[in-house]
Amino acid sequence: MTSSPSDHPRSRAGWAVLRALLALESLLLGWVVLVTVLGAIGSGGAVLESVSLVVMAAIALAWVAATFVGATRAGASWVRGSAITIQVLLFAVGTGCLQMAIGPWWFGFALVAVAFVGFVAALLARPEPAGASAAED
Repeated sequence: MTSSPSDHPRSRAGWAVLRALLALESLLLGWVVLVTVLGAIGSGGAVLESVSLVVMAAIALAWVAATFVGATRAGASWVRGSAITIQVLLFAVGTGCLQMAIGPWWFGFALVAVAFVGFVAALLARPEPAGASAAED
């Protein structure tokens, strides 16, 4: 199997699409955290349940945001692996949304489509060699 270099046009396009999707996902997760905090404040239910939802949303936001920052600063291999994992989980969320009828059907399809595009982009994005960024500095 031949490998393409990290400066190949397909790899650069993969990184560009991946960065755009990670930025969009970070913004949407920021909105989810805000809605979760507002819902936790306004709910009269169990406090631990509300806190756990806020913490879970904040951890997801931190993970996607850290991956986005890593993708913008350097094309490291951990960013690619993290992005693939995020897209697989997003695919699961989209199919779960479709199967359980949690939201409108188009929302589930949109999540699945974004996850598929992000997965392909993460596969196309090739990490830079370990010594490449150190040599530039």
